[in-house]
Amino acid sequence: MYHHVKKLMYTVNIGEPDPKFGRMLLEQFGGANGELAAAMQYSIQGFNCEDAARKDLLMDIGTEELSHLEVVGALIRMHLKPMKDEREAAEADPLVAIAGGGGVALFDSMGNAWTSDYLKITGDLAVDLRSNIAAEARAKIVYERLIAFTQDKGSKEALQFLMTREITHMRAFTAALDSMEKPQFAVGIIEPTPGLVDQFFNGSTGENQYGDTDFKGPWNSGNGLYTVQSEIKGGEGLNVTPYDPQPGTETTSPIDSTPVGEWTNGVGPKQKALHEAKEKEAAKGAVDEA
Repeated sequence: MYHHVKKLMYTVNIGEPDPKFGRMLLEQFGGANGELAAAMQYSIQGFNCEDAARKDLLMDIGTEELSHLEVVGALIRMHLKPMKDEREAAEADPLVAIAGGGGVALFDSMGNAWTSDYLKITGDLAVDLRSNIAAEARAKIVYERLIAFTQDKGSKEALQFLMTREITHMRAFTAALDSMEKPQFAVGIIEPTPGLVDQFFNGSTGENQYGDTDFKGPWNSGNGLYTVQSEIKGGEGLNVTPYDPQPGTETTSPIDSTPVGEWTNGVGPKQKALHEAKEKEAAKGAVDEA
């Protein structure tokens, strides 16, 4: 159940309206990294989540993002106000002024319509949490860039509030992922091919205009990784020996989502049974409390 409270999560006040800046702000209203995308992504992940505790996390943050959308919308409307009756202001964005009446709509700063293609929802809790961490990082940097394009004190303070909440959410999603107690690179139920998983392919070779050739770092010669050269350069190339996928060989967590597929080597039914047992236990607890 949703319930709207009339008071904004953060009270917005601005000085001089800036329609051009208002158009920039639309990026966080109807853009790929904006508040509506975040609210829908986390909420729908929450609808799908089989773990009650992390479902609660997703719904909490998804609902807060709707509150952020309202704050961003209020800020945008204040900056777009001159579009209502000033020709020069309206020319800053005819789409907003003429088609939208000088108010907000589900468009980004370039007039592209919002789309559900922005949402990253896989139905795998650990994968979705990783997507959410990245989403919050993208939103944080967008807010930072918006702050850098205004001198209006009230706008900067509102954006600082919203930007800070992105980091809070990053921390919460990271803690939720860590609490699943899975190895850092354990994804799904099928382990990667041994040997091949450790090979970093040197696909960019030669010398650039500055005399730089290949660089070495922990991304290609550390943390268990080592570089292999292309056969074109006389190297051994990647290990392409066929390897039979084995469901159930990857490290999983009792909190993991039930894997999808008919042939999961027993992992699917086992995970499903774990979640069903938790649901029955929670339902029994609710009845006992009543």
